[in-house]
Amino acid sequence: MSRDTGYEAEGASVVGKLWSSMFGRAVSDRQSATDPSDREKSVMQEPALGMKLTGDPHPLDRLVSVQPNTVVVVFEQDSAPRLKLPGEYLTPGLLPSLRPVQVLAVNTAPVELDVTVDHLLTLDGHEIERCLVRVTVQLTDRDKYASVAGLAAEYGTELETYLLQRVETEVAMEMHAAVKMNRLADLRRQTVQQVMAERWLPKSFASGALIRRDFAVIEVSWPKDSAISGVIAQPSSPKTDQPASKAKSAPAASLSTRTPAAFVSELTMDAGLRRIWRRYAEPELRAIAGAKVGNSATVVAVVNREPGAYEGSRLREAFGVYLEDRNVHFVAAVADSYEDLVRAWFKQVDGSPGRLVSVRSVDDDSILRIGVDHALRSAEERTRGLSVGTQSDREALRRLVPHERVEFMAADTTG
Repeated sequence: MSRDTGYEAEGASVVGKLWSSMFGRAVSDRQSATDPSDREKSVMQEPALGMKLTGDPHPLDRLVSVQPNTVVVVFEQDSAPRLKLPGEYLTPGLLPSLRPVQVLAVNTAPVELDVTVDHLLTLDGHEIERCLVRVTVQLTDRDKYASVAGLAAEYGTELETYLLQRVETEVAMEMHAAVKMNRLADLRRQTVQQVMAERWLPKSFASGALIRRDFAVIEVSWPKDSAISGVIAQPSSPKTDQPASKAKSAPAASLSTRTPAAFVSELTMDAGLRRIWRRYAEPELRAIAGAKVGNSATVVAVVNREPGAYEGSRLREAFGVYLEDRNVHFVAAVADSYEDLVRAWFKQVDGSPGRLVSVRSVDDDSILRIGVDHALRSAEERTRGLSVGTQSDREALRRLVPHERVEFMAADTTG
């Protein structure tokens, strides 16, 4: 038995390395046997999940036990989903047809996912047609897989589809950003793998539900014509030309049309924070602002390169004294446009950087409008409104940019 379980999106796709192989529920029957010698024969072992994140939902109509490297989500009518851990038993009700219960096996072992990202535009205007990245992810076991129960409550048996979409979206967005910040010659010299490893590829996906265990750049389709383009690429959304019948693409941020010089000259340079920077750090400081709101404080700096670990530690300590908050949040952004700045800020203040869809200056540049994927809002955000980062994170960003207001808007990416 084989299945085509690939998940494709316009401009990017993600598939499991072995998804066309056999898989099963990762639970085994425990049926009674009259003869003890026949007990082993009564246990039906089914194939493991392999490279799938979840199995298919099944009705609970017999006694089963949860296998290793698996947790099972139990869906009952009018009840929140609950988890069963390896070694625990699932018992059907007396009348399963009247009160049906569904179970969904979730893989807790590492899973390799192949993500294909198309049409990557370099800083000097070249297009890398295709890049294949293999990402190894694993469900976080924090609080006994509490994140699985939370996601199951929100997405039900479509849990795998949601997780795949998040991995695809977040990898694609960071790949486009990393390539756009580098020239073709530099990418060839350093390799895409090294560039991604330095700071771009997320350490986790889906708000921390999946932890990245490993990654490798498997294939890069370099441009055949290595001549430098006569015109530097104008900021634009990543191009896609896949058939319209395919699933929706990963959201691509709209880029600012300002030149780097104008962008830098308009940002804030806080004199007190600049003095601290000059005392403890070597990277060129292009702009810096900070804010303290309630019991939290944040400093956002725009730099030509990120400070080292030791420099960052000394800066955080000095900023903490300056703003009277030992736990000050320090954000360093290597940026040449508002889109780059917001992307770097978003990545360091939000657990899910793939939610960022667009960055635009509107109303004669009085408002910086940040679009966040409508489909990826949390249940709390649907009730109370979008909430990216802490209040001090948002206020520090507002003080850094020249806009009167910074707005966060839910953006629909289904179109």
